Amino acid sequence: MRTSSLLALLASAVFATAAEDGAQIYNSLCGACHGPDGKGLNGLPPLVGSEWPKGAPARSIKIVLNGLSGPVEVAGKSYAIDMPPQGAVLSDEKIAAVLTYVRKAFAGGAGPVSVDEVKSVRAATANRTTPWTADELLKAHPFPPPKTALKNLVGTMYKGEWKTLPDFSTLKPALMEDFNVGVIDVAQSGQKDAFAMVWTAQFDAPVDGKYNFTFDCDDFGALYVGGERIAEIKGIGPVGKRVKEVPVILKKGLTPIRVEYVEYAGQEVVVLGYKGPKDKEIKWLSKTKAKVVKEKVFIPIEAKDGVAAIYRNFIDKTTPRAIGIGFPNGLNLAYSADNLAAELIWTGKFMDGGHHWTDRGAGNEPPAGTNVIKLSDGPGVALASGEGAVVRFDRTKDDKEWKFSPVKLAAEFKGYDLDKAGNPTFRSAGEGVSLSDAWTPAAGAQPSLTRTLKAAGDKPLVVVLARDLAVTGASDASAELAGGLVVRVVSGPALKSDAATKTLTLTLRPGETAVLGYSFR
Repeated sequence: MRTSSLLALLASAVFATAAEDGAQIYNSLCGACHGPDGKGLNGLPPLVGSEWPKGAPARSIKIVLNGLSGPVEVAGKSYAIDMPPQGAVLSDEKIAAVLTYVRKAFAGGAGPVSVDEVKSVRAATANRTTPWTADELLKAHPFPPPKTALKNLVGTMYKGEWKTLPDFSTLKPALMEDFNVGVIDVAQSGQKDAFAMVWTAQFDAPVDGKYNFTFDCDDFGALYVGGERIAEIKGIGPVGKRVKEVPVILKKGLTPIRVEYVEYAGQEVVVLGYKGPKDKEIKWLSKTKAKVVKEKVFIPIEAKDGVAAIYRNFIDKTTPRAIGIGFPNGLNLAYSADNLAAELIWTGKFMDGGHHWTDRGAGNEPPAGTNVIKLSDGPGVALASGEGAVVRFDRTKDDKEWKFSPVKLAAEFKGYDLDKAGNPTFRSAGEGVSLSDAWTPAAGAQPSLTRTLKAAGDKPLVVVLARDLAVTGASDASAELAGGLVVRVVSGPALKSDAATKTLTLTLRPGETAVLGYSFR
């Protein structure tokens, strides 16, 4: 047996022993998060299909020694993780063993990690006291460039200032270079502003069929496939709103491709990708991936023909079960079915349906108008401890919920009715009590809303009109809230204002009705 063969056999035996010991360490320390099969558990990142354990061992050694914190992209998916450091509990030998196992089992048979390599990295990072971030690690130990469908990529850079695509055949190149990585990256120009780049390559189509190309840039440029211009981005502007998606029928094999790009000023970005006949996701040929910015679609929701508009979706600054009403006189209301309270009043435009009606209901939509008054943030109906009791609402900075004394929650939401003009009556009821809360618009020189509250049952009810909102000029019959909203009693019991808690309430006896007017000064 030759010496070289003997050394190879001994190295293989050492590798196998280290991997076997590393498997035990992995299963006891790592398997609970990354999974016994390396595919990840409980939403934590996998090792299989990941670039992180591949390449030079130093990147993985640093992670084991000091941990990893923050966002990290693994196998095309983003994770927010806090991986604890293991350097204090694992020896250099054990770290070498477990990483050798991981690289053999889950990283496509990547080479072993030696004890000397671990010792070297440990010494070099001895002063490190915090976990690494993904950006730090990739800056020091970048992944190898991915293989793409671009072959024989050549980039040519031109210096100058243009506002339209120039005739590149008349220009003198300032730089020409081969880029064997097969990835288009504006940084290859070495410039910031006032330059142009032309990339030429062959696109290697694996099969016959339709290829959908995605192209965008900042500022402008053009894409040629097979000698034909298939897409152009015109004018000076950012990526996102002008992205082009173009299908091209290609034969298997190499097809010429050319990208022309001009950077006038600002950001330097080129985006190029494709989806082939058998691809489920876009494969990127550029370092930058597409960032598509959808144009905002404004769909006004408004009262029509004297009938109030209604909006049942997520409204900002109120609870998820809010009901929005846009009255014909230009006043608007959002009533919380969770809190049994009128929580928002505003003027002007009612709501914009473009967000929820085009984005499948994601997120909250703010009122479209102006002078939005946040009336309340908490339960709006309570039982009074006794007739005429002064109700206090207290919440400290450490409390997540309001504390009521001497009251308790009185009812739950029972639905609402709309009259022929779309005016709502909200209904709530509890043990021995019920309340109807009706709203109608009133026209005039100063548009207003009329609110009619009717209590029934055998117990007095406290209705919260405003909370945590400055009250001025309060009397039994009227009060002005911060923002210029005036609440006045048309008929019924007196208002009660508590300056200490900025609370405005009224108490309804069983069978009593209160009629209130709301208008902006």
